[in-house]
Amino acid sequence: MFDTASPMREVEAQLTRISDTIAEAVAAVSRDPGASPVLRAVFEELLRKSEATLTCMECDRFCCFRERIVELEQAADSAKAAVIADEGAGEATQERIAAAHDALSELKGVAQRGLRCCEAMEQCCRS
Repeated sequence: MFDTASPMREVEAQLTRISDTIAEAVAAVSRDPGASPVLRAVFEELLRKSEATLTCMECDRFCCFRERIVELEQAADSAKAAVIADEGAGEATQERIAAAHDALSELKGVAQRGLRCCEAMEQCCRS
């Protein structure tokens, strides 16, 4: 039998770190009078998607987790595009966004590990 608990906990820890970094970016964008409302909305949505993904992990709802990972990746793509398009954000906001962007670059690998764990869980459940 394949033990997925440890890899899933590693994925959860990485997602928690990414979510915390996204939350810091949301706070920075919210405080920045030069940041556009669109940038704020996109990052707030990214944070909601991140929190929803973590909720699936906490409840061990692995099928839900798979869907949430896809949604989170799509939200991350939107956030990257919003950052590029918004020129009004201040320097402190840009620094927080850069940190979030770096965290988001980890997301693809985290997602792939999480999905492999889900597939392993599904195979164990069928056995």
